[in-house]
Amino acid sequence: MHFIFHGVHHDYPSDSKRLVMVPTVSIPLSALFFYLFKLAIGPVLVAPFFMGFLAGYLFYDMVHYAIHHYNFKSKFWLNLKHHHMLHHYKDMDHGYGVSSKIWDYIFRSDFKKSADQ
Repeated sequence: MHFIFHGVHHDYPSDSKRLVMVPTVSIPLSALFFYLFKLAIGPVLVAPFFMGFLAGYLFYDMVHYAIHHYNFKSKFWLNLKHHHMLHHYKDMDHGYGVSSKIWDYIFRSDFKKSADQ
């Protein structure tokens, strides 16, 4: 199941049609998250929290698309792109941070330092 949702993207990382989940998966998943959040934080706060969650996920998806398909000039974005391409082409068990490398530091999934980095 994981391969269908994400592994195919690793087999074809330059395919612009394989970067985000299809609506038939993402809509039910978002409904599931909505109800889980509602159980966790209650009916009053769930709507604003969920809107923030969706906005954050959309930002992440847009950054992921850009990292794969835009030609950046900024050192910040080039560094992030390099980090993500190492995840695709060198070691897919590390470097999960796409829109920010901070999660790789927190979860200790950053790349081991080597001469080619």
